[in-house]
Amino acid sequence: MRMGWGRKMLVGLLGALWLAGPALAETAPAARPRTPAPFVQPPGEPRPAIWLLSDDDTRIYLFGTVHILHPQLRWRSATFNRIAGNAQELVLELTDQEMSASNLDAFAMMRMAKSVPVLQRVSANRRAGLARMLRELEIPEGSLDNLETWAVAVILGVTQMAREYAGGEGSAAQEAEAAAGVEETLTREFRANGRPISGVETAADQIGAFRGMPLNVQQAMLDEAVDAYINGEPAGDPDESDWLTGNLDGIAAEMETLPPELYESLITRRNRGFADWLARRLDRPGTVLFAIGAGHLAGRVSVQSMLESRGLRVQRIY
Repeated sequence: MRMGWGRKMLVGLLGALWLAGPALAETAPAARPRTPAPFVQPPGEPRPAIWLLSDDDTRIYLFGTVHILHPQLRWRSATFNRIAGNAQELVLELTDQEMSASNLDAFAMMRMAKSVPVLQRVSANRRAGLARMLRELEIPEGSLDNLETWAVAVILGVTQMAREYAGGEGSAAQEAEAAAGVEETLTREFRANGRPISGVETAADQIGAFRGMPLNVQQAMLDEAVDAYINGEPAGDPDESDWLTGNLDGIAAEMETLPPELYESLITRRNRGFADWLARRLDRPGTVLFAIGAGHLAGRVSVQSMLESRGLRVQRIY
């Protein structure tokens, strides 16, 4: 089932909150989780899209990722495995150090000057539903009250998705590990054989893209999170069909559900930064795997389109 405006996309775009959300639930009392629907692997070989940006001595493979994946989803193709195996370095939006919940300076940016109970940030007829959501997701009472409303909505979505994908069993930390996405998998592989890993952005960069979001938009995010949960809608898309089949139109269509002001700050501005980095990286030789959220490589202002506007050729190879 498709979710309303941009909620799934927002959860996927903000990788920095991935570790923060489950960590908040560690000390909560046990609650009875929902039982997810059985997972069925989509038929056929996985075909997430891959592009190549190159010159005489540099090859940069662009691969769109999903930050949170169902642990049973088979997403790697033989082509991707060959590219990942031959790459000399891995470049991500953020390194795992930047995504760590111990990055106190960055995560302080999510906090409000004055604590406001989250139950007061939804309409009266949604308060019972939000209280139930917090209880069932094992979020400690009051633990989100000093966070900005957009951050509360994203953390709730991430925590729900991790719970669903892990089958509702184990601790929050075990759920987070089970639902780890592409970045975590690649980080382990590159680190295991000493290949360098770097990030284009900082956690402060990503969080900063959300700061200043209009209050009515933040409110709509949280309202939708509550409504979707109470209506039994899943937080994620276990088979990731558009991504897994390389359907850029489908990915772009979901991105278009974002309000215009969010599209500008979360997609357009950040894509300019990614394109700037890629253009500079061509000045140094080597083979690079550049893995960022799939939403940045689809749509009307994709990273590839920005590179091509500079006269750089980007070829889709898979």
